[in-house]
Parts: sequence; structure tokens; C-alpha cells
Amino acid sequence: MLKKLYQPDGKRLTTMVVGRPGSGKSFFLKNTLEEFVKTNHNPDWRLVYVCPKWEMSLCGEKPITVDDLEKHLTKNQSAVVYPAINWIDEEVDYVIDLLFAIKESNPDFSATLVIDDAQTFLSSRKAASTQFRRLALTGRSKGVRAIFVSHQMVFNKDLEGSTSYIVNFSLPVKLYHKDAMTRYGFDVEPYIEPLAQTDYSFVTFDVTKSTARLYEPIS
Repeated sequence: MLKKLYQPDGKRLTTMVVGRPGSGKSFFLKNTLEEFVKTNHNPDWRLVYVCPKWEMSLCGEKPITVDDLEKHLTKNQSAVVYPAINWIDEEVDYVIDLLFAIKESNPDFSATLVIDDAQTFLSSRKAASTQFRRLALTGRSKGVRAIFVSHQMVFNKDLEGSTSYIVNFSLPVKLYHKDAMTRYGFDVEPYIEPLAQTDYSFVTFDVTKSTARLYEPIS
């Protein structure tokens, strides 16, 4: 499952991880991403986790600022970035630009970019920045796999066509059920009761194949 969700292989598109606070998505991300780092032996691959709320840590590394990212990636396989609160949009755009620039200088480079609180940057009411559109539209061919983490499904025209997987912990409020079906082909109704019965359980939905699978909580 980890490769399907996180591997930048030139085939798979964006992954969306959705869940209300306390639903288990942060625990899932920390554990699965750390396992993915351990099993990924590609010397040219990097993991970058952008956390606007300043509350994620990975692989025992200290969080860094955007200014330190480029130098950090020359020596480390993973990085957790805490963007400046007053410049979040600009700094997230900078991270995207940086990864594409590294790719241009090193054709073998690839990256998995996790952006937490993606609803801050992407919504049906807000146009995506040039950098986000570039990430969504050309990330796959450039070896940059995007993982958008959000409290609810992100409905943005620039993102919808580039999403391949959805990992859903707590289903969106009923208002979103119709949109999930219309925009992603994801029928959430059959999973409402099973997810409610078991805390921290989740369902994965393969957008390209229109298939879903329910999982027990990870340990």
C-alpha cells in the first residue's frame, strides 16, 4: 500500500488523506511515512513534509525552516518544514519551486511532498497558485508526488483531475457526499457505519479504478 500512496513513479498521481482532528490521520501519516523512508533506498529520493501547524515530527529529525531546506536535503533523506505563519502561502510555493528546480539540475531526483492543512491552500472558492497548478498538472512527469492532507475532501478543479488515491478516516459531513461521488466517483455511503463503529479505521479509494477498501486501525 505504501508505494501506491507515496511512491513518485511517473505513473500515479496525487494522494489525498482526509480526516477530522482526532480521527487518526496524523498517527497514520507519521507511521506509514517513517516506514516508507526506511524501505526507500533510492539515494536521489527525498521526503518533504510541510506542516503549517508546527506539530509533526518524522524520523527523529528536528523541524526546519524553509530557508534551511535546500541545504538540509543535500545531506538528509527527509525533512519536516515549519513555514512562517505570516508567509505560509509564499513559503509553500517556494518549497514546490525548489523541488522542481532540484529536478532540473538532477534528472534522477524525485520527491514525495506532503502538504498538511491543504484546505488552507486549495478549495472550491480559492484559485490554486501557479505552483500548486504546476504540482498537480506536471508533478507526476517530473517525479514529484504530492500528498495533500486535509480535514475534509478538497474540491478544486486543478486538483480533481490529478488525484489517484483518497485515504479517508472520518467521512465528510453529508453535504460533501454528493460532491465526492460527482467529482471523484467515490460513493461514501457504504462506509459511514463501518468507520463509525471502529475508531481510527479508514477506507482507501482508488480513483482511477473506482475501487475502495476498508482497513482496520494501524498499530
